[in-house]
Amino acid sequence: MNTSEPLEDNWHDIISKAARGLQADVMTLAKNHWNEKNALELFEGICHPATLAAMAPALHLDGNALLAITVNDYHPGAITTPKNFKRFTTSYHGMQVNSYLFWSEENKNAVAFDTGADVIPLLKTLEQYQLKLDLILLTHGHSDHVCQLENLIAATGASAWIHQADLVSQAQPFTFPQTWKLDSTITIEARPTPGHSPGGTTYIIDSTSPTIAVVGDALFAGSVGGIPPSSYKLALKAIRENILSLPDATIMAPGHGPLTSVGDEKDHNPFFAK
Repeated sequence: MNTSEPLEDNWHDIISKAARGLQADVMTLAKNHWNEKNALELFEGICHPATLAAMAPALHLDGNALLAITVNDYHPGAITTPKNFKRFTTSYHGMQVNSYLFWSEENKNAVAFDTGADVIPLLKTLEQYQLKLDLILLTHGHSDHVCQLENLIAATGASAWIHQADLVSQAQPFTFPQTWKLDSTITIEARPTPGHSPGGTTYIIDSTSPTIAVVGDALFAGSVGGIPPSSYKLALKAIRENILSLPDATIMAPGHGPLTSVGDEKDHNPFFAK
């Protein structure tokens, strides 16, 4: 198992996101558990595994999956991707952000998913494989995912698209349902996964084996993106219906952290594991 790349979130991030999303009162939550002091300390980042497992159901989390992340016993490992799908991880104000490139072997047309913080590696890949960037599809409008959009458009002339609820400068708006054709067989489908942002979008490339889902910050390996309380339940529902309904072998390409698969997240993500 390749665990050299850490998960985006640790156990403390996970319980904090769940408590915020559910608008759970930490003091009340702690009083309902056998060791109130330990329960309160969990939210200060001090781990008490037995109390963590006991509290998990109150946060609508799977205790076993949460404990596995706590003791570094879960990681999706190395995910094998098609040769025409590349990931770029760049640094944005001290955090690592992912962007992706996929292309057609038939006509060498390519699509970029988000821009990351540095487009030079992507541009070098276009040159290396003699590709033409036709599309830039944005998962959402947060700056770490779109900050290089102007530069990428200037370098390639590609058209950029984003859901209208997240509209940013130089990107064209779309609404659901929406698809794009990359060649005679490859279609990219946009699916709504709002919550982390109002227009959050997952892009499905289903002409590959396995299917690829570029999910932005909707879902991470072992966690979810930050979700406001007003959107929390609907966001989890959208993830279940529009991402976790895909075949288990589907490669899940998040905006931060390692690649994973739908099957791994159904089994090991504390927000969704049963």
